[in-house]
Amino acid sequence: MVKILHLADIHLGMENYGRTDKSGINSRLLDFLKNFDYAIDYAIENQIEFFLFAGDAFKTREPTQTQQREFAKRIKKLSRNNIQVILVIGNHDLPNAFGKADSLDIYKTLEVENVYIAKDPQIFKFRKMGEKSWQLANDVSVPGFANECFQIAALPWISKSELIGKKDYKDKTIEEVNKLIGNKIADVIKNLASRVDPQYAAVMVAHATVAGAVFGAERKVYVGSDIVIPHTNLMEPWKYVALGHLHKFQVLSENPPVIYSGSIDRVDFSEESEDKGFVAAEIEKDAPTKYNFIQTPARKFISLTIDIEENCIEPMEIIKAEISKHDFQEMVVKVNIKVPEDLAGLINNQEIMKYLDGAYYIASINKEIIKNQIQAGEEIKDIESFSPIKALEKYLSGKGIKDKQLQTYKRYAEKIIKSLEE
Repeated sequence: MVKILHLADIHLGMENYGRTDKSGINSRLLDFLKNFDYAIDYAIENQIEFFLFAGDAFKTREPTQTQQREFAKRIKKLSRNNIQVILVIGNHDLPNAFGKADSLDIYKTLEVENVYIAKDPQIFKFRKMGEKSWQLANDVSVPGFANECFQIAALPWISKSELIGKKDYKDKTIEEVNKLIGNKIADVIKNLASRVDPQYAAVMVAHATVAGAVFGAERKVYVGSDIVIPHTNLMEPWKYVALGHLHKFQVLSENPPVIYSGSIDRVDFSEESEDKGFVAAEIEKDAPTKYNFIQTPARKFISLTIDIEENCIEPMEIIKAEISKHDFQEMVVKVNIKVPEDLAGLINNQEIMKYLDGAYYIASINKEIIKNQIQAGEEIKDIESFSPIKALEKYLSGKGIKDKQLQTYKRYAEKIIKSLEE
């Protein structure tokens, strides 16, 4: 049995809804690092043998030195604990220009022990040398290593321009181009599969878009700017397929498990209700793969919508009561208030911020103004001759306010008018 950990989309440098401290470090960077640490500590404590990173270490293609340093610290910790680390290049890891180094190239240049970079489709073959020791080997079919070998196919991010040139799609329709690209990527995957030794267990780690998956905002994946891989292309001979690129944890199949581990923390409010984490799995050649999704202590996001009715007397009290129903401690919060236009002036954002005391970050307090629908009757035509109280009564009656509520408004109005007269 081989223990693996599947992680993807760390996105160091994602600074949405964060604050910069005196040292210049954004608080959201610390959030993502905390969750990365959680995965690394899990790997060490549970004697994980292979740490499969399915791409997108950083948010941008040119991460800061601080972001690179913090990522390197954690990779070094895995290496020192004799865990084999496979880092697959994602679309965010690619350089901005041809010829430049990608954001993970340094590990290959320095030949960091136990760390392997996949910037092209390839197969890593390992053989076990001791109880907790694996060694990269070109040939796993060496006598004496039966049942002690493990194979990892790596499929980094592939762009359309890498698969076809201008001459390939000249005079072709979009449908014909997509079919050509589909055939090309199928050939790449078949080539990887053909290089696997069938005697030993093999897994794939890929940064790609697979048909049938959904984005975090629940948008179905269709053929567009991404190359979409048919799910059927990922079935054999793999015991597990570790996917990166889409932020939502999702299991596309069980036999073999084809899984997006998702991102380790929330990026925006489209991911508010999603669990965040990584996958731990146990691989055996002749047994079904067992896996568990492990949640990270990701920062929670919550959006609250509050409806203010037209006949509301104290809208701020309604808002306060609704907010008090929730625990916003250490959360990223967004509040949307639907309010009739004649009551909008009573909404005090500064006061609402006090109600949200303890929130980690207040993303926005938005007022959605509802236009009033005034139903004017025949009697309203002579409104200039009405007293203020009568004008108010006609206005409120036209909005459907009657009986006790109407009398309450009139009493408040009378008190205001009296105080002005005095």
